[in-house]
Amino acid sequence: MSLTGRFCGRIAFICLAMLPLLARAQCDYSHWVSVWPGPYPTVIQPKQVFLFSGNALGGAQSLAARLQQFGSGIHVYLWSAHDSVDLVVLDRLVFTESADVESHTQVLLTPSRPLLGGTEYEMRAFQGHENLFYLFSPGRLAPGQKRATAYRWKTSSTPDTLAPRWVATPVVKEKKYEANSEGLDNYVLFSMPLRDSTRCLVKATVRHVQGGESVTTYIVPWQNQLGVGWFTCGGAVHFKSEEEYTVLFEAIDTAGNRASASGTPIRFRAPKRVACCWGN
Repeated sequence: MSLTGRFCGRIAFICLAMLPLLARAQCDYSHWVSVWPGPYPTVIQPKQVFLFSGNALGGAQSLAARLQQFGSGIHVYLWSAHDSVDLVVLDRLVFTESADVESHTQVLLTPSRPLLGGTEYEMRAFQGHENLFYLFSPGRLAPGQKRATAYRWKTSSTPDTLAPRWVATPVVKEKKYEANSEGLDNYVLFSMPLRDSTRCLVKATVRHVQGGESVTTYIVPWQNQLGVGWFTCGGAVHFKSEEEYTVLFEAIDTAGNRASASGTPIRFRAPKRVACCWGN
């Protein structure tokens, strides 16, 4: 082989080896804690449920590490001019991957008591005397204001007391297991035949039939679908090609009302892995 051929071969090998790193570099990882339901809609429930999420980029000072201290070392609460209510942890899920940017933590929180109806609250977080406002997406500053959060809501005066309603059992709509230029898709999309007057989260518990391993995660529905698996830059479940799994879905509306999609786990087959050119 000529010198030029050997050089080109080495360059090609290096490029293939770097593909996973290049893929992660193209992913847009947030520098702030993700908060559901977000700043919009501007009205929340007196017993509102919140989902906080963050990645592990940064090690001990990462968003994921900080979220593991919420409710203990970190005091998070809703504040108004006439009231202050602690947020208490309902659930905490920690996901560990080989890369810090792909590891993450989810924390489900709710007020320790009902919020006052018709009152505007601002979300705040402190660790000792340190204001942790910088963990959250900033809001617009008022004249003379040095810092602000985007997370400010008004409480509804009419609490939602009705649980979500599943009108059918979710079914598989799409599945994919294939590499792309930015990473790897390995997911299953289910239909979401759900009715509720407010927005909903969905708690999914996925179990590998043969091995018995299970993973629980909270899903924010996308285009009226429930996505389970790995989506290029992140996820919670790594499916084994064409193997059997089950899933249990539980809807949780903004007021904390819950409803299971089915009495028994929904059985499905994982997507078949498709060979591709991206080194995965």
